[in-house]
Amino acid sequence: MASSALPFNQLAEQCQAAGLTNENAAKIALELSKSFGVHDDEVAIYKLEQAQLRFVYPAKLSNVGMIPLNHSSSVAARTANTKRPEAINNFPQMRHASVFESVPVDSKTRGNQKPDRAAMVIQKMMSVPVVGPAGVLGVIQISRKGVSQQAAGVDFQPGDLQRLVSVANVLAKCFK
Repeated sequence: MASSALPFNQLAEQCQAAGLTNENAAKIALELSKSFGVHDDEVAIYKLEQAQLRFVYPAKLSNVGMIPLNHSSSVAARTANTKRPEAINNFPQMRHASVFESVPVDSKTRGNQKPDRAAMVIQKMMSVPVVGPAGVLGVIQISRKGVSQQAAGVDFQPGDLQRLVSVANVLAKCFK
């Protein structure tokens, strides 16, 4: 556990002064993608601002809109409201806000591989709150995308979720 948290401790120290800038969020997302074996376009980082969650990563989604905390079908809003982490390995069967999934997002880790839109459906997701002394500061989500649950890869396990909770705790100092 300590070795997997080390790069996040260093990132948190580096980004603490400037906060969660687009550049810092991109660095964090890249490290999260490496640590959890997903592509960088399968990472989402939200910051809580005035009772709404704003995408910080992917930056392209920050222009699409914000998610109000009272949004009834948003997993991110539920995570922020309940302060409970969750792993969902059957995401398409859940009622959820899908407007953000329809926006194509570039990926640094996929290289020249350009999957079709059907391959970019979120099949599995972990969603954890980022909590500081004053309460919830944001949400981090890791997903697995694919044309089917099987194609998206292995299910998220309780240990994966616990590791993401630990990482979110370390990164909380960046969310200012």
